[in-house]
Amino acid sequence: MKTIILTVQSANNQWRLGLSKSDSENYFSHLESVKFQLSDELGFECNAACGTSNKKAFDFNNIKLSKWITENHFEIYPRWKPTKLIFMMTFVKKKKVLKFHSKKNNKS
Repeated sequence: MKTIILTVQSANNQWRLGLSKSDSENYFSHLESVKFQLSDELGFECNAACGTSNKKAFDFNNIKLSKWITENHFEIYPRWKPTKLIFMMTFVKKKKVLKFHSKKNNKS
């Protein structure tokens, strides 16, 4: 099991989760389909996509993901200090699954 930190990012009046450049390069590929398990009741698939910049870090952008972020108030954070969320990455039938674990403590 691998810990993955995703960062809440604004995306045209919605919200998405961004990977670090390192995690993008080491664990994911462009347009790879990943299962998100946000609770026992809420799970869905989302593709790892690269935006228009050359930073090569992938984002996960999905309407259900955006709704979950706002319902949990993860989009509310001090300027320049976006919320970071901890996910546990596992494999189910060779497919990557990111299961929500917790909100990262600002001091850690």
